[in-house]
Amino acid sequence: ELSGTIQAESQVNVFPKIAGRIIKLNVDEGDTVRKDTPLATIEREELELAVQQAEATLEAAETAYSQARQLAEVRVHTQVKQAKAQFRAAEIGLQQVVDLSEIRTVTQIDQAQAALESLVANLEKIKSGARDEDRRQAQAGLSQAEANLANARSNHTRMLQLFENGAISQQSLEGAKTQLDIAVAQHKIASEQLLLIDNGARPEDIQAMEAQVQQAEASLRLAQTQASTKTWEKDIELAKSQVETARAGLISAEALENAKSWEAEITSAKTAYTQAEVALRLAQKRLKDATIHAPISGIISKRHLDLGGMAVPTAPLFEIVSIDTVKASVDVIEAQLSELQLKQQATIEIDGIETPMSGSIVFISPTLEVMRRTAKVEILIDNPEGTIKPGMFAKVTVPVKVHTDAIIISRASLIGDTNAKSQNVFVIEDGVSQRRPVEVGLLRGGEAEVLSGITEGEAIVIAGQHSLKDGETVRVVNP
Repeated sequence: ELSGTIQAESQVNVFPKIAGRIIKLNVDEGDTVRKDTPLATIEREELELAVQQAEATLEAAETAYSQARQLAEVRVHTQVKQAKAQFRAAEIGLQQVVDLSEIRTVTQIDQAQAALESLVANLEKIKSGARDEDRRQAQAGLSQAEANLANARSNHTRMLQLFENGAISQQSLEGAKTQLDIAVAQHKIASEQLLLIDNGARPEDIQAMEAQVQQAEASLRLAQTQASTKTWEKDIELAKSQVETARAGLISAEALENAKSWEAEITSAKTAYTQAEVALRLAQKRLKDATIHAPISGIISKRHLDLGGMAVPTAPLFEIVSIDTVKASVDVIEAQLSELQLKQQATIEIDGIETPMSGSIVFISPTLEVMRRTAKVEILIDNPEGTIKPGMFAKVTVPVKVHTDAIIISRASLIGDTNAKSQNVFVIEDGVSQRRPVEVGLLRGGEAEVLSGITEGEAIVIAGQHSLKDGETVRVVNP
């Protein structure tokens, strides 16, 4: 016979997985719950917003991933084509600058020189009187001035386009504008000269012609100055730098194409999509964790917080015990362990319950408690009505073997640890106490079997033995 305590088969503390204020309590102490029953709810507004945000992020990541798969490679190939076109345009721009620059400057000098010579000749003719030949020459000069004006306008238009494309400098554009202005002035002068020849010259006309000669001389000097500074060289260098820039852009684009850079872009977009998926699942899990569920079926034995309290993951909210089946936990001495085995039947008597219960051994500890030399043994008992409560005292009887002709003494007579195999008793012979070592066998209630050390019929001290000494004279009070 063994003594022990009733324990719940399962006893679980329920902890919240997230922190927050409790906004709903569904159970109280004593309530019976099934597994996964909602027990309480923690505030969840921010968690719902987090889920919505994660859903939006996932949608954006999914769109980006889809676009990357469809467009990334196309975009790289398009960039290569654009880079090739830009490089070709830069080369053409360079060639245009080279073709126009020096030739344009020399032509401008020749035109200025011819215009000056024509004005000087016309001035002399006006002073000496006009002839038919002079009129023909003046008409030819006007025609040339018209041609020069058309050429200057065309040149200015081309230079403006090159400037807008970044192929020439501001200085070169301004030079083209100056030449256009000169051509306009020369055309006006040629027209006036022809008119003078037709109408005859007055003194003031001669003075005006002399002023035009001076203006033509200034235009020639300007053209010569521009030629000496070689401004076209700067334009050529600028155009060359643009060619090199376009070349570098093309090389970079082709390198990305050869390296299949779109694959890295697609991988990056896929990674972002996967991360967004995980973030959404985490947000959804946290929202789900805001509702606390029962991990087992049982009874709410404790509730630690009230409505409005702050739940934290380090403190339990509830304690749940499962008592559909309970366990009787007993300590068994070393000598008796070999007589026990798993699934062995036992009878359990519980104070307050008239009918003995039956159960079976479900656990035998593989180790012993060092000081007492006992091992923990658990007996499982069905408790469908819940009449057996954790903490009740239990007496467990396990039928192991039948001993006939056994010597039985009161367990109260044993001196020492009553669970140990080797004990001592006091035997009375002729009114004198004798301390005897005995070997204890089976135990049952208040009785103990003695295997050796005493014989049948000897008188054993069952009261006052703890104050006796070996060899003392005693008086038997209750023989």
